[in-house]
Amino acid sequence: MAPAQASPEEIYGPSVAPLLLALQRPAAAVTQTFAQRFYGSLMQAGETRSVLDLLGRAEFGRLQSAQTRHLLMLLDPLLDAQSHRAQAQSVGRVHALVGVDMMWLIDAYKLYQQTLHDALQDLPRLEQVHLQHVLDRRLLLDLQAQSAGYQQVEEELSRALASIQQAAMMARSTIDLYQGVLKALCGLDGVLAANVARLGTRGLLEIEALDGALAQAHADAIRAGEAPPIRITRDAPDAGEIEGVAARAWRSAQVTASDAYQLDPQAEPWHALGMRLGFRSSVAIPLLDETGQTFALLSVYSRWPGFFRARGRHLFLQHVQQTIGLAALRHGQGHVIAHALRQRYRALVTARRMALLYQPIIDLKTGALRKVEALGRLVEKDGSLVSPGEFLPTLGNQDLLRLFEFGMEQACRDLADWHAAGMRFSVSLNLPPQGVGDPAFHEALLHTLRQACIDSRMLELEILESQEFKPAADRDQFLRELKMLGIRLVQDDLGSGHSSLLRMDSMPFDEVKIDQGLVRRAAQRHPHRAFGFIYYLTQLAHELGASVTVEGLENPGLIEAAAVMGADCGQGFGIARPMPAGEVAAWARTVHEPANPLHPRTPWGALAGYLLWDRQLKALDPWPEMVEDFVRAPCRVQSYIESQDPDNAELQRLLDKNHAVALRGSSGRMYRLTRRDVIQALAELGRRAAPGN
Repeated sequence: MAPAQASPEEIYGPSVAPLLLALQRPAAAVTQTFAQRFYGSLMQAGETRSVLDLLGRAEFGRLQSAQTRHLLMLLDPLLDAQSHRAQAQSVGRVHALVGVDMMWLIDAYKLYQQTLHDALQDLPRLEQVHLQHVLDRRLLLDLQAQSAGYQQVEEELSRALASIQQAAMMARSTIDLYQGVLKALCGLDGVLAANVARLGTRGLLEIEALDGALAQAHADAIRAGEAPPIRITRDAPDAGEIEGVAARAWRSAQVTASDAYQLDPQAEPWHALGMRLGFRSSVAIPLLDETGQTFALLSVYSRWPGFFRARGRHLFLQHVQQTIGLAALRHGQGHVIAHALRQRYRALVTARRMALLYQPIIDLKTGALRKVEALGRLVEKDGSLVSPGEFLPTLGNQDLLRLFEFGMEQACRDLADWHAAGMRFSVSLNLPPQGVGDPAFHEALLHTLRQACIDSRMLELEILESQEFKPAADRDQFLRELKMLGIRLVQDDLGSGHSSLLRMDSMPFDEVKIDQGLVRRAAQRHPHRAFGFIYYLTQLAHELGASVTVEGLENPGLIEAAAVMGADCGQGFGIARPMPAGEVAAWARTVHEPANPLHPRTPWGALAGYLLWDRQLKALDPWPEMVEDFVRAPCRVQSYIESQDPDNAELQRLLDKNHAVALRGSSGRMYRLTRRDVIQALAELGRRAAPGN
């Protein structure tokens, strides 16, 4: 089938119409017979039959009829070049989408060409040659147009993969990553639904993100019980037990497809729902962690049978798997959040159903109000408030931007009101890590400051250090501009595992906040360790020129211990709970007695003092002549006993024994034992004194 040199005018139009008209009747019978013989031969070949077997009997008959009509179209006297090209390209797209190999078409067209030539044998020679030229040329152009359809599908897959890679690079959160990927996949011809799910309670997959015209209907139907939820078991199913595509993919950690959804016995429990929605094939793509274990599952549903087995499609799916899996691990995985809950919270943000509460932060040395932290809440329809721990993990970058814009506007208004009333304190507001270096967040901040006309030096931004920062150049430029405006920068949650003092050395933070989780967890089990953390982090931060606020101070003992350990400010329920803006002024006017680091009034304050005393004793080990004077001098624990607990003979006995042993230095075994006893006694007294115990 070498290309014939003919212009479109020579194979379409009035000059060839009479010849084709005379050929239509005999060619129709020839074409019908050819189609039957051709598909019969395809069913005998293993590779082609594997594609045709994806069709039901009725669908196979429709395919054969459609192919017959298309071949007859090639003989239509009224056919023009434009409509021919469009129709053939459309057919080529379908062939590409369902996995028909282009070489099969070329072989089929060679056979059809020969069949048509045989049908022309009885015509006059000149007429025969003319018709052969027209038909050969039309067949060739048909193949070329179908090939363009194949190429079009490949280009669409390449663009989708490029969009997925772009989402992997640019997404600032896991949910933004998933939504970007799902949007790219659902832009492919025939993809009706896609979702990402993780393992929730009772071993069931919980959809966290979805896209596609029928994705919500699919999720709603499963939630309503129209089809069973997908259950993941650790072990392989028993003989005869049905295990769907998703479960097989999750356990095997392999991309797994159902090429004929309605004919797949393993998908039988979902057949009725799939038929209603038009699902003809599906694929489950496991996302793998560093150990090769599945942590999430990407499922895609297509209206085309065989869509996921076409030539080159498996390589496409592997690229998708690797790209998304690596990107998702970079962002980290929180707890499983149902898509419905995510939608609800995002709808509240879009509707600006948000409120700010303010939690006071005091100077531990004076007890005075230093600043307030603005804490965002979502407001449900019934007026109840949703805390950040619940809604923040559900939000994408745009939602966080809306939340930040609202917080900035409201905080600036409240700050202006407080300053007008003569109260000079700062407001601290959280800036999401995704916003650092993002021009949209920068513009929102500058716009609000211009509108509010407040002193920007009274504004602080708390930033949770994380791997979600933009590249260092963008980040540093953004932070420099904030500093030029006089805005103080606070590194949030130091010690949480997301932050680093090494990074703090390279970034212009004015203050650090020690993670409340660290304080609370350690205080419940080993308060002396918590106080040690506070001391070391405070000393390091001070060396770098930053002040320190300790979060999570829930009782007087923790407040006093933080002050003893040298922290500058404190925040927590033991000082004040978050409150509406209207209550801040009254709270600020009340007298808050400061902690006295030298004369503690709580067991945990005394414990913190003892830990400092212990450090000083160890520092004197090289100078034993100085130890006796140090040990016999008044200490904080003795001050606590005399002023707060004079009847505690046992604590006095333990302290005296420890001091007697300490006269010989801190390196001996007896000192370590008596040190442990004093620490345990003070820790237990502090636990008993804490509210709620």
